[in-house]
Amino acid sequence: MEGFFVGDAARYNDGLGHKVKLRLADGLPTQVHVSITDRCCLPCRMCDIWRISPKEEMTTNEWKGVFDQIGAWAGPVGLNFAGGEPFLRKDIFELTRYATDLGFTVTSNTNATVFNADKVKRLADSGLDILYVSLDGFEAKSHDHMRGEVGTYDKVMRTLDLVDEVPNPRVIVAMIISKLNVGEIIPMADWTRERDYQVVYQPLFNNFGREYDPQWYVKSPLFPREEHLDQLDASLDYLIGIKENDGHVCNAVGQLREMKRYFRSPSVSNGLPCNAGHSDISLDPYGNMLLCFWLPPVGDVRKTPIPWMWNSAKSQRRRWQAHNCPRTCNMLNCNFEHL
Repeated sequence: MEGFFVGDAARYNDGLGHKVKLRLADGLPTQVHVSITDRCCLPCRMCDIWRISPKEEMTTNEWKGVFDQIGAWAGPVGLNFAGGEPFLRKDIFELTRYATDLGFTVTSNTNATVFNADKVKRLADSGLDILYVSLDGFEAKSHDHMRGEVGTYDKVMRTLDLVDEVPNPRVIVAMIISKLNVGEIIPMADWTRERDYQVVYQPLFNNFGREYDPQWYVKSPLFPREEHLDQLDASLDYLIGIKENDGHVCNAVGQLREMKRYFRSPSVSNGLPCNAGHSDISLDPYGNMLLCFWLPPVGDVRKTPIPWMWNSAKSQRRRWQAHNCPRTCNMLNCNFEHL
């Protein structure tokens, strides 16, 4: 593809590519999502990854080889560790340090229940830039119910106190909006500002780790109902005001506004094309490369170099499928970065 420019890719995607249901990326990936393990220590109600039977995961050296390959090809891009619970991997601090030494900007998600003072020190020494801490309620009852285990909230608070004592990483609290915590959206925004954290809100969606069900929200005991919508609207307006004043809320204004419609009509597409696989790749614990969590892998990094897979025919087909998908998982944050 040498000599093939962004404008050429755009013309191909809108012309011949669309006709044959293929879609090129117009550049190299800028973000890598690494699901480092499917193992988890919490039976969360809005996620089923913890139900997955673990298989043989990629080794430390295999992951280092992947990072070497990506760095040499795409440069030191953003790299996010997810799971499962990433910090159940004994080598997570070693892998983080390896990636940061290569120049990657490394972030990680966590339920923040497996830390002690020693692990927090190792976390800081690893060079991690951002720690996304799941906190699904301003009150312990809400968070513990969502996470399926009493006492989880208190563990998160202890971890945050420890992280506050080290120079890095920066904390971003991640809150999934459900009917349980509609009344806690504003208190969470105020509390994170007091703690000098940022906060990002994510609307409840079909459980990850479970097959997609178009009627998932009808069956979900957590999805907000009509009686919650007025309070939800007021809370989202509050967040919009913070964001418009360059505050600590990470969500785009366009996404916060769109959430109002989403919670009323969760099966109706917002009309935005999904950008999955256009500037990012995802890797699962077993070496599979995905361009979308809900579509089959495009290859195995242990068998095929990532640059070969990036614009392969299979990747182009996955990218076309994602771009033309009517599902509402395009409510996820990455689709609103430009709004």
